[in-house]
Parts: sequence; C-alpha cells; structure tokens
Amino acid sequence: MKTNKVIRRRFLTKAALTGIALTALLGAFTVPASADSSSASYEYHIGDAFLVSLDPSFGPDVTVAPNGATMTVTGTGTLSVHPKSISGGGTFSYADAAGNVLASGTWTALDLLSFKVYGTLPPTFTAGKAHVRVHLSPQAGGSGFGAILTITCALPDVKVPQSAEEGIRLAVQRIGNFNDEVSGNTLFVLLP
Repeated sequence: MKTNKVIRRRFLTKAALTGIALTALLGAFTVPASADSSSASYEYHIGDAFLVSLDPSFGPDVTVAPNGATMTVTGTGTLSVHPKSISGGGTFSYADAAGNVLASGTWTALDLLSFKVYGTLPPTFTAGKAHVRVHLSPQAGGSGFGAILTITCALPDVKVPQSAEEGIRLAVQRIGNFNDEVSGNTLFVLLP
C-alpha cells in the first residue's frame, strides 16, 4: 500500500536522525549486528511514546479480526536471543466491529517463543519478527487472558519476506485471532 510505504520512509528518516542525534549526544558508539547475533539483545517498540514522538501516526498499533473486532496495542520492553528472555508490556483495548470498547487494560510479556532478524540498518534499527507469549489483564479484573503476540518490523531497504507486514498480530484465547495489521509501527533496536 502506497500510504504504508510513505509512512515507513518518513519513519526511517526521522528514526535515523533521532538515532544519530542520540548517539552524538551520548558520545556512544554502537556496533552493528554481526553475522552471529545469537546472543544479541534488543529493545522492542509497539506504537509507543518513542515511535509517536517521531510521528503521531506511528502509534498505537491496531490489528483486526475476521469479524471486524479490533485490538489496539502499545508497548515496549527488551528481549534477548541467547538465552531467550523477554520483559516489558503495555496497554490494550479490545473493541467490537461497531467500535464499542469491550475490554481494556495492560499486557505483560511472559515468554519469547522466537525471534528472527531480517536485517539491520546502521547503526541499530533492526527489522525482524518476534513471537511472544503474553498475558492480558483487563481493568475490570478477573484472571485475564493468555495470548500470542506477533511483532513484525519491516524497515525500508531491508530485505524482508514478502509476507511480512509491519505491525502486530494477536491470538487471544477465548476471544479471537486478530490477524490483519491495520495501522501503527513497530521497531527493534539492537542494544550495545
């Protein structure tokens, strides 16, 4: 979609300038991912304040189920490849096809199931896909819901699988499979 390409291009430009400015400001030098990133650690961003500060259209992330229900998600945290670990979380809002909010609350990352790096743009922006076991805790209370969150970052100028769509997917036990990315951006940032 042309709109997504324009958004991604604007994102890359703003994110690259922000990264260069931060690197210069902190006087830090980062090392790009090597061919062996088996022990690398990354920050992940899902339509969060960092992304929205670059461009308001970068968040929140929205995904839709086949019945038209939507899940709106923001979040941030860190993940490590070896040993596999993940921390972080964020917020969610679940609405029916008419837009009526049925539940909202917070989510917590529990387990990194997999992480695939597609490529890195210097100095640290990384395209890739993570599958994460999460727990959704509604504000209304109750035991909440288990879910699998898929985070996909498809940066321009990085070769990604043709099927890779920028955004998130969320398969929620007893609720549904939100498997069509609608809006928002994600990003993985390689940590030094």
